Amino acid sequence: MEKTLEKLPSKARLELVLQVLEWTRDALPSLSRALVADEAGKTVDAAMDLVRRSVSGAAPGDSTEDVLDELFEWSDDLRMERLWQLFNALTYCVGVRADDATAEMALEAMSACYDVIRDGERLPEFAVGTPEEEVLAVERANANCMNAIDQQREMARDALRRGSDR
Repeated sequence: MEKTLEKLPSKARLELVLQVLEWTRDALPSLSRALVADEAGKTVDAAMDLVRRSVSGAAPGDSTEDVLDELFEWSDDLRMERLWQLFNALTYCVGVRADDATAEMALEAMSACYDVIRDGERLPEFAVGTPEEEVLAVERANANCMNAIDQQREMARDALRRGSDR
């Protein structure tokens, strides 16, 4: 995935991240979706609006710092433990100008989007030092985790195709 992200122009990276964020929010399990229906949802909406503004070429808004502060507060709220990675994903890209979107930022945001889907599945906890193969086997056996991976890969391929058509 990293090589694909490196091939994309910076604006296309931010567009891709926004697409992944939107898909992730829509794909959240019902319990997680309910958590973003109220106050936390207003912060998520505001953050996504800021990313949309950046994708359109607008400068980060005056509310950027306030939204980032709210995202950090929500990520520390124990009631939101299933969603902290969504807040994390948003903090990677809120305030990033379209021309400054790096492959590293996109990869971090997209990884956090995957993690929020995984966390919503309530997979078993693994002890530190558990072999990666064991952890990956559990994730790969989960349909929603695999769907998230497949969706992100397809979105990245589409972004790369669109970039080469330009």
